[in-house]
Amino acid sequence: MKIKHDNRDVYIYTGGEDYKPGRESVVFVHGAGMNHTVWTLLARYWAKAGYNVAAIDLPGHGLSGGDPAKSIEQNAAFICGVINELKLSEKVNLVGHSMGSLVALEAATALQSIKSLAMLGTTVPMAVGAPLLDAAKKNDQTAVDMISLFGHSFGSQIGCNPVAGISAQRLAERILESAADGVLHAALNACNEYKNGLQAAAKITCPVGLILGEFDQMTPRRTAGTLLKTFPNAREICIPDCGHMMMSEKPEATHHALRKIIEGLL
Repeated sequence: MKIKHDNRDVYIYTGGEDYKPGRESVVFVHGAGMNHTVWTLLARYWAKAGYNVAAIDLPGHGLSGGDPAKSIEQNAAFICGVINELKLSEKVNLVGHSMGSLVALEAATALQSIKSLAMLGTTVPMAVGAPLLDAAKKNDQTAVDMISLFGHSFGSQIGCNPVAGISAQRLAERILESAADGVLHAALNACNEYKNGLQAAAKITCPVGLILGEFDQMTPRRTAGTLLKTFPNAREICIPDCGHMMMSEKPEATHHALRKIIEGLL
């Protein structure tokens, strides 16, 4: 569905179900240059399970209008505004992937009723290499190629996908290529410049789950240790034989990991 927020069109995928007042909610936040479609399978599950679901396209991404936000903080303020606009502020489970994990982290410090926070493919700080930033700034195909190469495990690159007939790597490439000029660079630069991650993590009292890919080269598992220890109440779930794009590389394992976080089974 589309709503108007802050004088711009905002697209929200609801999992095909109408919102029900008083129900628990799951809010999904995608990564740099991506959009709501990366959450389709997970969003459908939680919507059919009776939750209110909002997979939100960030400004300038997917079907949402406006220019892309220049910082993680701006994206977090946007997410908080949309949540309040939708009246989903009670019992919110925030789920973010990659850049979206930082946005969800920052948003969690501002929202009043966070039940859980799930950060997928994450680390703090989330440094982005100069070659990738430069290529993205030029809207060069090389940026997509680098994310495609480093964002997927070797198995995914040679077609070992559990969903028959789908290439996780090619799917990610097509989504990134569909982004408007400047969107990918703005998002990657926001990740690179975000400095408030550990301070934000120290304030989060709800249960937190970090879902990490064993072979993630973009946000390597080994770099998430400091973030994990900073949260007052956090656990790690490692997905074997998986890279950064876990929702398409290992959808079933990602689903089960997310269930543990949202259903309080960690």
